[in-house]
Amino acid sequence: MFKNFAQWRALVRILPLVIAGMIVGACSATPTVVEERVVDGLTVALERPAQPVALHDYSFTATITDAADQPVDAALVYFDFTMPQMEMGVHQPIADRLGPGKYGVRTIYSMEGDWRITIVATIDGREVRAWFDHPVLPP
Repeated sequence: MFKNFAQWRALVRILPLVIAGMIVGACSATPTVVEERVVDGLTVALERPAQPVALHDYSFTATITDAADQPVDAALVYFDFTMPQMEMGVHQPIADRLGPGKYGVRTIYSMEGDWRITIVATIDGREVRAWFDHPVLPP
């Protein structure tokens, strides 16, 4: 198969690069969409998967800015995942602070259907809520 040691050595050097490329291609980023709501003079933007599928792991990012488009820091931010059409358990992961005015969580949709994500932020002692509705596709 290999006529000399140089060919074998070239294959050994190239093979890891090919495998790494395949892994990066398989792990490509999920397309996202950004939606905004204005609540009490603050803009809450949610970056979420464009076409989420049930039983898949996704990242969600909320960005909170004031009327001057400056980041607003909150004492606490959590995401409330619900299905308005049905009675469910509580799923309210607390967001990690990703930077000034930016918060994120990772979660899995447990089933297909119409979902609502409510971003709940405690800012200067008051609670700010912004909600976003979207469908989740079957697995």
